[in-house]
Amino acid sequence: MAEQENAKLARTLFDNLNAHDLDANDRLLADDIKTEASGAAGLTTREQSRAYTQGFLTAFPDLHFDVTLTVAQGDYVVVHWVGSGTHNGSLTTPSGGTIPPTGKKAMVPGSSTIKIKDGKVTHNWIHWDMVTLFAIGWAMDRWLKA
Repeated sequence: MAEQENAKLARTLFDNLNAHDLDANDRLLADDIKTEASGAAGLTTREQSRAYTQGFLTAFPDLHFDVTLTVAQGDYVVVHWVGSGTHNGSLTTPSGGTIPPTGKKAMVPGSSTIKIKDGKVTHNWIHWDMVTLFAIGWAMDRWLKA
C-alpha cells in the first residue's frame, strides 16, 4: 500500500474516533492487531484495545482529536494529535481505580505510530501525556491537599 494510502487510512481512524464509531475502526484493524498505549497493561489485543478506547469515550462523551501532523514512511504512519473533551463520565485509572466525573475540560497531546500491512492496522503504539490529564482536576486537588 502506498504511503499516501496509509496516511489516509490513519486519518480515517481518527475521523472514526471523532464520530465515536468504534465499529468502523474495527473494519480497519487486522484480526491479530497489537496495541501498546499509555495507561494500558502492556500489549493489548483487539478487544482490550477497544475497551481501552471505550473507557475514554465514556469518561469524555465529547472527546475529539485534532490531528496536527501526519508523517508516512513505508508501512508506518506517525500521527501527532491533541485530544480534548469534558470529563463527564467515570474514568478508570491504570491501577483499576475510578475517577468520578469532574465536569472539567481536558486537553492532552499525544501521538500514535501505526503499522499498516495489506490495508489493515497490525500494530498501534499510542503515547499521550497522562500527567497532564490526571493533573487537570482531581489529582492536582489531591496533591495540593496532601
